[in-house]
Amino acid sequence: MADTEVTLEEVVARARALAPVLRERAAKAEKARRLPDNTIADMMDAGIFRIHQPKSVGGYEFDYGPAQFEVAKALGRGCGSSAWVGVLIACHNWVLGMYPPEAQDEVWGPSPDTIVGTAFAASNSEVREVDGGHQFSGRWQFASGIDHCTWVILGAPVMKDAGPPDYRWFLLPATDFKVEDTWYAAGLRASGSNDVVVDDVFVPAHRSVSLSELHGGPTPGSAVNPGHIFQIPVMMVFPYNIGAPMIGTAEACIEALIERTKNRVALVGRQPVASYATVHMRLAESAAEIDCAGLLADRDAAEFNAIAKAGGEFTMEKRVLYKRNIAYGAMIATRAVDRAVQILGAQGVAEDTFEQRAFRDIHAMNAHIAVQWDINAVGYAEHALGLEISDKRL
Repeated sequence: MADTEVTLEEVVARARALAPVLRERAAKAEKARRLPDNTIADMMDAGIFRIHQPKSVGGYEFDYGPAQFEVAKALGRGCGSSAWVGVLIACHNWVLGMYPPEAQDEVWGPSPDTIVGTAFAASNSEVREVDGGHQFSGRWQFASGIDHCTWVILGAPVMKDAGPPDYRWFLLPATDFKVEDTWYAAGLRASGSNDVVVDDVFVPAHRSVSLSELHGGPTPGSAVNPGHIFQIPVMMVFPYNIGAPMIGTAEACIEALIERTKNRVALVGRQPVASYATVHMRLAESAAEIDCAGLLADRDAAEFNAIAKAGGEFTMEKRVLYKRNIAYGAMIATRAVDRAVQILGAQGVAEDTFEQRAFRDIHAMNAHIAVQWDINAVGYAEHALGLEISDKRL
């Protein structure tokens, strides 16, 4: 079967087959603070990184949203950091598909399996417009999976003499940046989310895009990638790449808790823990919240894919709604894990249990700005009340 005929169900089945292996590697990966090379190779072979890659280079171009969620659920049964990095690398291929064809050729010409990273949290950056492009310097934090990447997309504002800055995403090869080993974290320990440092390099014009060019509809890459997923506003749906591994991690955590609880006996009193009504209530409510989070995301994804396929308009009402909903889903998935892991009592603080790792990972994921409830709730309410929206990236 040709790559372009691969179905989402096949990729998800491959991801599920990987989960036990990822679970075996999880503890060592945490100690190394990065995913092992063979995990990246396994996800590559499974087609994880191609789910949103353009068909023009052998990708699958699956509908945006459902693909991340199904893959993340499967990988999350093994390792939260693997689900996180896997979905994000797949997302980066989607973003690159919106760049000018010349930039895509530079990255994918040598190999469609080239891995691209991103970092948008600049602790400092300096960008100057020069003839033919930009001169570029700075430091960026939280570049997940960067040790495995030979290209990176970095976000930075270009200041103007008048008016607001032009926020751009710059594409750089490994020869133009260095990675500093800074990732020491409580959660997502194996994600290798290190710093990226750039020292006065030239970025040609074809290797940067303005965020304003990615707000929905045609992009600089539309000539070669006209598919509907490349017409969807980037900032509206980027949070799906955070919410997907969160809901996947939460679902896997509850499944693990249920299996552990079936045969667990209380250390004090020796009663079967599965007989406690309090345990029943915690498990039921947490499972319901996770289901609700997933169903809400699925509903919205079906709608925004349909709008994109029809060439419709993404109204501000829809943009703030979708962001509100995925952030809410992330919040209740985190809450579900918090409630459920208390069933383990003191055993739940053991560092090497699957549930404890899931607890730490989901809290690290929930710290991402893309799913911060306060920010996304405010944006929705501002629009509903007829106020100016604070988040100018929408």
